[in-house]
Amino acid sequence: MTRERRRKPAEILPRAFRETYFSLFSGPEPETLHADLYRMLIDEGTDVIVQQLKEYNRRRRRLLSRIRGKIEVRRLKRDEKIAGLQVVASDAGNNGVDLRSAFIPLYASTALTAKGWNIIDEPIFRAGKPDVWADEFRTQQRESLLAFKIQCEVTEEAVERWDPDLVLIDGSLLLNFWLLPPPDSTKDYIRNFQEALLSSVGLLHYCYERGIPIVGFVKRTRINHICKKFRVPKLRDTALMDLILRLGEYTLPEDEPMKGRIVNSYRKKAEELGIPNREIVEFTSIYSSYIRTGLTTPFRLEIPEYCLDQLEKISTLIFTTSEEENGIPFSISEADRLTKVTTNISNIRTLMIYSKALDLVRKGEMNMHDLNLLALQHGEPWALNDGEYVSNLLGGEQVA
Repeated sequence: MTRERRRKPAEILPRAFRETYFSLFSGPEPETLHADLYRMLIDEGTDVIVQQLKEYNRRRRRLLSRIRGKIEVRRLKRDEKIAGLQVVASDAGNNGVDLRSAFIPLYASTALTAKGWNIIDEPIFRAGKPDVWADEFRTQQRESLLAFKIQCEVTEEAVERWDPDLVLIDGSLLLNFWLLPPPDSTKDYIRNFQEALLSSVGLLHYCYERGIPIVGFVKRTRINHICKKFRVPKLRDTALMDLILRLGEYTLPEDEPMKGRIVNSYRKKAEELGIPNREIVEFTSIYSSYIRTGLTTPFRLEIPEYCLDQLEKISTLIFTTSEEENGIPFSISEADRLTKVTTNISNIRTLMIYSKALDLVRKGEMNMHDLNLLALQHGEPWALNDGEYVSNLLGGEQVA
């Protein structure tokens, strides 16, 4: 037996590849931050931050006293009958891995239909296309684009199949402005953006044609439209609404719909599809409302113009079916649960790629040194610690 054969399987692997594997078994990274830096960041830095938050709170309370009564608020009552309307809800998740050689995207989407607190049919699932991106530098943005695209596609399929009374999208109805392609974008990024835009316009128009209201339930929002309107731009709307709305209350929509390059992109795409201008305005004019459905801060709703007359019914359904603790409606919560691509799932997928690459080495279709292609980008963390699984990967037949 040669010396190479006598070596342990792990020792045969390229160093970069071993570093990736061995990080699974290593303990937590030791705290090496210098004491002076720790003092500046943790002790002194937090003092400054708390003072800034104190001033932030003063600003929002001053604004509240100034605008009291200028924002119209409506009270909701839980209604079991409205809660029993049929809903289609959808969500998408993404969590790709950044290797030293390329980015491997991972994204998926789910749409389901529910009445009240019951899922009444098998959900529809859509997995993203397996791919390797070696030349994409806006990897997370492109992955988000594609996740949004398949979410729109699976939602439209669900609407066609189940003909619901309401469609709830987990997230915004429109593409986020930070996904707009900058001038130096790759051709693939621009193509994916146009595909996502087309899918989104198609979904909105399809719901419009069938007279089905569609609403975006935005859990994470940073906008400050209302605060900017009252000349306090350095204040998020959710911080203000936290003082205004009580449990079971919602605001009437702002006077003007959302504007900007994204909305213009939607209207231009709809015009290219030959959709009449009157229809374009009605389903691309998106209004915002805030609703407090639980003990958390309020959430933002996005509603197209053609659905505004049903806002009270929509808000009642969302409020009635929401858990008081987190404020998330049942259908959205279930879609999120079925779609969430966790770091553990991403790591398991990466380990499966490693396992199959090792099989190729054993078959002679790849060289052992080629496994460096699968080394994680420096600093890319593992959250999986399944030692037995990794040992099985490394402990098979020894390779010459």
